[in-house]
Amino acid sequence: MERAEAARAYLNQNKLLYLNMLEVLRRGTAELLYAGEDGVLLYDREVEGWMLSARDRGALERFLPHLEGSHVVVGHEMWYRDELARRLGLWKETPCFQAAWLGDAPPEAPAFSGELRLLDPEHLPLVLANYSKADLAGEDHVRAAIGRGMLGAFVDGALAGFVGFHDEGSIGLLEVLPAFRRRGLGEVLLLGAVRLALSRGQYAFGQVLIDNEPSLALQKKAGMILSQDMLYWLFQAGQP
Repeated sequence: MERAEAARAYLNQNKLLYLNMLEVLRRGTAELLYAGEDGVLLYDREVEGWMLSARDRGALERFLPHLEGSHVVVGHEMWYRDELARRLGLWKETPCFQAAWLGDAPPEAPAFSGELRLLDPEHLPLVLANYSKADLAGEDHVRAAIGRGMLGAFVDGALAGFVGFHDEGSIGLLEVLPAFRRRGLGEVLLLGAVRLALSRGQYAFGQVLIDNEPSLALQKKAGMILSQDMLYWLFQAGQP
């Protein structure tokens, strides 16, 4: 308990940047290896990967032996990104900003000419056929996202878009089908996911690649707050 309290104290110093680590601690899927004034290291069983924050060289050197052989690492300070990738032989994904709903109350549900409802496993083929990153995410990831609770926007009975949650709890997999774009459904889906997350006691957050201007604009329009600092994912070659 003392270690978990120390981890939360450290992570809450920059809560917006570290919400992904706070979420896996909250839900109890994290194995907490280290927590101190100089950093936090944890392994999340859902992601099957490591998450770390290292304030200085000493913390990083302490963590590195645990990371050897890792397939997935999430770092939260840019100063050691290149070194981690080189020493661990991992591929560097484009850095992300963390976006989160930090309001005191859930957002209002935007009105639209349709309804939001949870998707069933039978929707898997339709989601795979329309999710633009299905080839990277893989069928198992999308199936698991539906199992965790994926919202679909239905217009006149037809699936117009969807949004879900990634392994570590971040909002993602957001897609509006081409025939239904430019109707504000992206914001409807994003805020629907925020409301769903908050109703479950989760942190409502997502991660947006720093060069994804349309998604960054959507986050701001919806009232999400973007971190000033960046985090990043490192993957074994051939992933995600």
